[in-house]
Amino acid sequence: MTDMNETGLADSAESIQFNETKINASNDLTDRVMTIQKMLTENGADVPAAEIEEKLKNLTEIFKVPAAEAQRSVTNAYLKKFNIAKPKVFAGKGTAVTKKVADISAMAGLPDTWVNLTGKVIQVWENSHESIAQAGLVGDETGIVKFTIWNGSEIEPLELNKTYDFKNVIVKSWNGKAGISLNKAAVVTGSEEEITVVKSGDYAAGEMKERVNEMRTVSELSQNGLWTDLKANVVQIFEKTHESIAFAGILGDETGTMRFTVWKTSEVEQLEAEKSYLFKNVLVKEWNGSFFIEVNRAGKIEEIDEEIIAKPSVFEVCGCAVDIQAGSGLIRRCPECSKVMAKGMCSEHGRLKGKYDLRIKAVFDDGTQAHETIINCELTEKLLGMSLEDAVLTATETLDPECINDIIKNEFIGKYYTVSGAKTDRYIIAENVERAESADLSKAVWLKSLIAEELSQSSQPGRSEEEESNADSTEMEKIENFSAEELNDISELAETQEFETPSNSDFEKFEKMLNSMDSDAGNADDTTDESEDEIEEIKVI
Repeated sequence: MTDMNETGLADSAESIQFNETKINASNDLTDRVMTIQKMLTENGADVPAAEIEEKLKNLTEIFKVPAAEAQRSVTNAYLKKFNIAKPKVFAGKGTAVTKKVADISAMAGLPDTWVNLTGKVIQVWENSHESIAQAGLVGDETGIVKFTIWNGSEIEPLELNKTYDFKNVIVKSWNGKAGISLNKAAVVTGSEEEITVVKSGDYAAGEMKERVNEMRTVSELSQNGLWTDLKANVVQIFEKTHESIAFAGILGDETGTMRFTVWKTSEVEQLEAEKSYLFKNVLVKEWNGSFFIEVNRAGKIEEIDEEIIAKPSVFEVCGCAVDIQAGSGLIRRCPECSKVMAKGMCSEHGRLKGKYDLRIKAVFDDGTQAHETIINCELTEKLLGMSLEDAVLTATETLDPECINDIIKNEFIGKYYTVSGAKTDRYIIAENVERAESADLSKAVWLKSLIAEELSQSSQPGRSEEEESNADSTEMEKIENFSAEELNDISELAETQEFETPSNSDFEKFEKMLNSMDSDAGNADDTTDESEDEIEEIKVI
């Protein structure tokens, strides 16, 4: 459930207040006037009762607004006029129920709930994320629970071993446990109440109990929120992208590979690529349909003297090439970081002379899903029958950097290929691409027949079932014959044109043209190459 913001909480609170007010018909207006006036007086605003009454009458008698809604509107108008914050007025009124820590712990897995509680801070943790102001443990005589204070809450840091009254805090569930979250709507004040905190649940003096998990392989880790142990080889360690991350990369065993993230709170100090480790008490998480391992403060990593060979997880698809995306063909990369350049500029290293590269960003449709695929230089050269050097010479001779892209489109679009490689959240990083052979013809025929069938049905919706069946059979024969002929037609270039070595002036013209045309491909890459670093990281799989 999404957190309510400050205004949402206040609106909810005032709605409950107004609608729960027990007012009979005779003193309805008077009581509402007195309620508004009292609230304003408590917050330093002096408004005559007659003025409030007039505003309420205008809404209820002239505009026929319900009395409770009229009270809400008038109240909000005065709050805005005198710059009175809603949480200051409504905090803790009618929305949150006072609970003990044991009651809060029992709410794990339930929808988010607003509560009040009194508890003693027994532990304060080092900040693990830039959006968190403070986190730790708070307890009472019934148990211990985690608290998180978010930035923007305007709550002063809590002191260790001090007791506080917490009002309007949210009970949220995470990893099967309940904790309290404090945002702008929360109010925290010091308390003189003496509390003796006892050990409770999974926490003992702020430390988590040792969890007993099953040892699993990478291929078995496909359940979000699963705690597990596993032995794996660290295939690759990525460059750090966030201050709260200690290590991130790819691990694997004989059943496959997957990503992992080790948070700094885990206190893991040493981790090296190409070494094997025992990952204990780690958490399986899911994001965008992909699973990865997360190691937090509850997890441990121990180096082991075992040879574990990581087997790449290979994804394979047979489909029709339906699009060649911008950023295909002849491109230039930064010689420092290998990122794709735009207008002769690298986003990291500025303007410099780039190195040429050849690639294809294709979309293959298997009939049920479109798969964005990146094909590297080596495979592109093989598929086009053209080397990188030949591509540069061709583009320079014609003074048309897009001519290579046109060649790719003419060669690929509408033809079927079998593609295999590593699968990221968005792309297939191709390791092998081949025209669909006889073993794949049945797949292609089936896909085309499905498309033909749908088109046939949609074009003539009024046909009888018998006519529909006969037409489908005839159409299927045509499609099958056409598909077999098309897919068996693996043609070579009819002729290869030889080019003279271009002059320096021709090459300079080409360079200038490429710089000017890079903007289009560069803009397109702004949306697709955000994953470029991720792609390079995954490429090792």
